[in-house]
Amino acid sequence: MKAFMLSLVTAVLAGVFAEPEATADPQNYAKSTYNSYKSNDDYCHPRKAPKCSKNGTLSFCLKDSDYPEKEVKYAIEYDALILKKYADVAEQSADNLVDGLTSLSEKHFSYSDYHGNTFEKGNWIGDEGYICPSDVLYARPLRAINVEGEWRVIVQDVAWPGYTQTQRIEKCLFPGASCRTLAPCHGSKCLQKYVYQRMLSFDPCNVKKGIFIDIYKLPSSCSCHLPSKLN
Repeated sequence: MKAFMLSLVTAVLAGVFAEPEATADPQNYAKSTYNSYKSNDDYCHPRKAPKCSKNGTLSFCLKDSDYPEKEVKYAIEYDALILKKYADVAEQSADNLVDGLTSLSEKHFSYSDYHGNTFEKGNWIGDEGYICPSDVLYARPLRAINVEGEWRVIVQDVAWPGYTQTQRIEKCLFPGASCRTLAPCHGSKCLQKYVYQRMLSFDPCNVKKGIFIDIYKLPSSCSCHLPSKLN
């Protein structure tokens, strides 16, 4: 009987003094500063364009005065799987992404003689450059519209250890215009191409979702297209 009582007391004491098991509680998530915006013209509606999009004319933002830096930092710290989701090549340029071309050459492309009109002489001349004039950026988007048409914040934390997401973005300067160096009789057109990119994202309207992967449609190249009559 004494042995039984002794084991019972030992078990009770072990339960009292044992350290509680550490578990992540979503309810303890840091309060978002975006709460102060929700009452101001429904700022956080996911389909409402943010200020950085210039009244909805841009589908992504490279500058964003409302970027929720503190919330993103906390979400990164809170996510134990962040390193399993994250990947980036921070140093990108024509040196490693365009065969036979240097980044210095690409930066100095000039299309000042190109006017984009079908019968303009400017279409046929010009210095070194792409046959379809384009604006090439190696950028880190801060906010963008996902494939569902909703705005998301893109994880870009430049502080150590630096969770950045770099993308090569190429936009046609004159979409639909004829290609450089080709005679008008070819009926050529410069067409904008896109690519779907997966990026770590953050929803400022629902901070408790934490960091997740979302999909975005970004401009990837400007290509010259020659039409043909289909039988």
